[in-house]
Amino acid sequence: MTDTLKTATDALSLCELAKEHARTSMAATAGHDMAHLERVHRVAMMLWDAEGGDREVIEVSAWLHDLVNLPKDHPKRRDASTLSAEAAVRWIGERMTRGQRALVFEAIQRHSYSAGFVPESLEAKIVCDADRLDALGAVGLMRTLETGGALGRASFHGDDPFCTEREPDDGVFTLDHVFAKLFKLPAMLHTDAARRVAEQRVAVMEDFLAALGAELGRAYRR
Repeated sequence: MTDTLKTATDALSLCELAKEHARTSMAATAGHDMAHLERVHRVAMMLWDAEGGDREVIEVSAWLHDLVNLPKDHPKRRDASTLSAEAAVRWIGERMTRGQRALVFEAIQRHSYSAGFVPESLEAKIVCDADRLDALGAVGLMRTLETGGALGRASFHGDDPFCTEREPDDGVFTLDHVFAKLFKLPAMLHTDAARRVAEQRVAVMEDFLAALGAELGRAYRR
């Protein structure tokens, strides 16, 4: 590394370095890319402003939470958050205190819905909430459609698109993911600030489903 490059790197904050590390190291998949990290970071900062916590831990965790990014249908998908936490802490090294590294590990490992972990620290709760909020609202619907298309799933069940008389099967029908997972997320949020955002985003999703039902000639009722 040249002296000029070293000086420029030294001038960057750890959060900026974490963002750059994610940009160069994370394998982007449908719904999980740098744009997702940007949104999660922005919402995490909004939640931090309302709830508090260690800002540096929250920022670094937001940037690195998908460092090991496996597709939704990968057999080790449930291990991705633990692998990401391990990779993040290795990369951080001595840049943070031992206590901060432990908080980063928890925040990244426990943000995952599929892994089933429960965040305990405020920092982990904020990162988890920020990630889950990105699955709701207009963006959440777009990510759902993008992922379903990438996995070759049908858009919706022709006879029962809103899972009125059947259990959701989001392994076959893309829209079923809204009922199998997304509508469950608000009850799983940890902070008051996140719950307020979720109310607005769920309303957007309800409006979309009502409009879709009108176009299909099948009234949507939740």
